[in-house]
Amino acid sequence: MRPYSFRMGTETQPENSPQHLLQKWMGDLPYQLLLLEKVLLLEGFSFDYTPKSLDTLEARLLEHYDSVQDTKKRTEFVESAMAYLGEVLLGIAGGAWGWNTRPVDDLPGQPVVWPDAELELSPVAPMLLISYALRIRTGTAFAKEIERLRQAVAERQHSVPGWEPVKEHTPRVDPRAPLPEDPALTAWLAERTEALPAWAENAFDGAWRWNFHPDTLDWLEAVVRQRFATVEEFDASRDEPFVQGACWYMGEVIRRNKGAVWQYIPFDSDADPGVPGSRESVWTEVPFVDQPDKRVGGAAVPLESLRELLPKEDDGKGKDGLSDVLFCFRSSSYAHVGALLQRLAMVSREKVDSVLAKYAEFAYQELPPHEVPDALEAFGVAISAHGDDVDDLEESYAGILKEAAALTDGAVTITDVRLREDEVNGEVLEFARNGVLVTQQTEHTSDDYLDHLAIVEFIDHVDPDPGHDTRRFYVVQFVRLRDANYETYFVFATPEQAAVLEKELGLELR
Repeated sequence: MRPYSFRMGTETQPENSPQHLLQKWMGDLPYQLLLLEKVLLLEGFSFDYTPKSLDTLEARLLEHYDSVQDTKKRTEFVESAMAYLGEVLLGIAGGAWGWNTRPVDDLPGQPVVWPDAELELSPVAPMLLISYALRIRTGTAFAKEIERLRQAVAERQHSVPGWEPVKEHTPRVDPRAPLPEDPALTAWLAERTEALPAWAENAFDGAWRWNFHPDTLDWLEAVVRQRFATVEEFDASRDEPFVQGACWYMGEVIRRNKGAVWQYIPFDSDADPGVPGSRESVWTEVPFVDQPDKRVGGAAVPLESLRELLPKEDDGKGKDGLSDVLFCFRSSSYAHVGALLQRLAMVSREKVDSVLAKYAEFAYQELPPHEVPDALEAFGVAISAHGDDVDDLEESYAGILKEAAALTDGAVTITDVRLREDEVNGEVLEFARNGVLVTQQTEHTSDDYLDHLAIVEFIDHVDPDPGHDTRRFYVVQFVRLRDANYETYFVFATPEQAAVLEKELGLELR
């Protein structure tokens, strides 16, 4: 154990002990980071946790101190900046958060970041580094600290080729793999999916509203309030089809619009009281949606969110807004999609780097659901059929088939694409797949628009032979928001890769 470096433990610590103070700081980290992103730095700051972003953060700190006189607001900004600064430093030099016990003003110490032990460096106190930056006002204090840490890493790598600093996982901040899907969750999801049409007819008085658009959460909220007057009434019906269907629908809106995943934690008799897995935790034995693979991702138990809409018999008022829950979740980004594709071995690290460099201006910005398939195409694992007018139908079909065949790495070749009139079938599209003629009936209401249903049917012909290559083209279904594109997307993946993309990106692949 390093001097005055205390790591979190599960046991209860005295309130002013270093262990307890570190636990409290670590527990507040997600809130501090979200406060900085959602409230304090709204425009022009890329929350990508890269060293370059610290130049902007330091400039904003100097600007904030010049323009804000309220001590409380200054302190709020500094604490959130400490959290972000510390996480960036740990990303460069590895290591973990610790606690320095030396009192600072009226505080019983302060959080520090301990670089990877192999670097043999002293801890860095983000608060002291920020104070130094505010004092010298050069705008380069953070950059110089970054350079110092990078130099230490480079020297270690020179001595030990291949060595990389290791950052300890920061709970609820660093991405992690989703939990293995529990059989109870698998069965529940299948049951709710099958029951959707009947539930939607009952809940929404007509199935047209169950399109998973974020606005439908307002309808769901209204229906829940109409059905139940109090929490007690809701609790009495929690296991009935309507409530279970409402939980599933709310979770699916979050999943499809934000790229969350369904999770389930079974009861664990060895779990400490109050922690997930224990009887006292609201996360135990109930389906919930989570974003474990995203930095500072959101999480919610739909059952609890719906329950909180209603007043208890003794207080008379519930909370507002299912849409507020959606706001707490983080959408996908080009960087997130790239990392997932690399993890699935669908693209190389070099391909990810090149795409992120190409889209550097918005690589870390959140993507609405209809732009996620476009990101898949940018990384070269998907193709699209244009939704607006095209100049030439035959050339457009040929282009789609050519792009699809290119993804098969030579397993399938497409030649002799021709759109012609047929006496029996009307207008048909012909092409040769590996030399064998394929004919597809098409229907065009205009010479300017592709027949997307026909494309969905003939794209299967570009699939490689399943005995040699299990990859195939999947039609990508996603929530289409207002003013979204009308392209049809096809992703090329193995069944295993498709299952993960569907689960973690909020898509449906068919």
